Amino acid sequence: MIEAVHKAGYTGTTVAHVIALAGVSRRAFYEQFANKEECFLATYDISVARSKKRVLDAWLTDRGWANRLHRSCQAFVEDAFRNAKSTRLVLIEGMGIGPRARERLLLASGAYERVVTTAFNVAPDGIKLPPLAPRAIVGGGRYVTSARLRQGRESELPGLTDELLDWVSAYRSPVAGRLTTTAIPNPPHVPVSPARFLSGDDRRSRVLGAVVHLTLDEGFGDLSDPQIAQFAGMSTESFHKQFPDKEQCFLTVLDEFANEVIETMVAASVDASGWPEAVYLSVQAAVDYLVAHPGLVRMAFIDIFDVGPRMVDRLNVMLDRFVKLLEQDAPEPRRAPALSAEAVTGALWTVLSGYAVRNRLRYLPCLVDHLAFLVLAPYLGPKPAIEAIERAKQLPPRRLSA
Repeated sequence: MIEAVHKAGYTGTTVAHVIALAGVSRRAFYEQFANKEECFLATYDISVARSKKRVLDAWLTDRGWANRLHRSCQAFVEDAFRNAKSTRLVLIEGMGIGPRARERLLLASGAYERVVTTAFNVAPDGIKLPPLAPRAIVGGGRYVTSARLRQGRESELPGLTDELLDWVSAYRSPVAGRLTTTAIPNPPHVPVSPARFLSGDDRRSRVLGAVVHLTLDEGFGDLSDPQIAQFAGMSTESFHKQFPDKEQCFLTVLDEFANEVIETMVAASVDASGWPEAVYLSVQAAVDYLVAHPGLVRMAFIDIFDVGPRMVDRLNVMLDRFVKLLEQDAPEPRRAPALSAEAVTGALWTVLSGYAVRNRLRYLPCLVDHLAFLVLAPYLGPKPAIEAIERAKQLPPRRLSA
């Protein structure tokens, strides 16, 4: 399965390809697996389990906490390089297999989050990671690794150990305890706001609005092009003049959603007195926007997996846009300059995804300080990052809500 997917991608792989490479009969295949997807998922699970085992074995074969941490991280990136085909199957092809991809992603991420948490909880100096950091670290490491596989830069992976640990060290500091940790049992209700790109009365806006409403009401998987056209008040032929199919229509919604998030962040930061303040204001504005648009958040983080393989490239394009936005006016990172922008982007996407999937979006306003810290700490260092956040929180309310 690993070899077949490497050659033809998940969509292009057939049971015939797999049995030919495995040298077994079709009957033998179906004695083991119900179909191609079941075989793929079993391969996915084995690949994740083997990678995790190599990380844990590396931890156990060295002495001293710092040495163990270094060796474990090295084992992760070296395994990703030496077994690039199976790593690609997990990190790239595995994202596009449908709804079960989300389930596998959460399981794999959760397993690695527990490894990260346990490793840092036994640090001899007693300094632990802030609450969001384990999930952020796993998400950042995953995105950094997948970006190099996508871009044909896998040869860089074995040399990333020190950079990754340098990035992680930006979050491991006693000053992180100064981050606001206020929990709101019953956060105030935030009114749902209509997205600007859905407010037009032209045909394109009506079609985009139709796919949003139908996806949220009925789910995307069983939707048909005629259903979307009927809801938008037009013929199927007219729908196809706007979009070739429902998948492209859905992905265009995500493009427009990303555009509005970025526009909101840029507008909020325009009057900032410096880059750190701009980051804080942008993070706060993005959180406010996401909480006010829960339906679009669900589509971007949950329903997107129903689109299938085409979502993989589109998701990566969106994340790459945020990498470039982060790099636009940022100073040179003090920690891990070769990968901080990618790692931070992957970290934020993973944290936000977790809150969306668990239906905890309303709690995001409690985490603005933590999210801003994830961005600022690698660039400024942990203490200056905390100080920048504390200064930004003193801004007049009119500035914070700009």
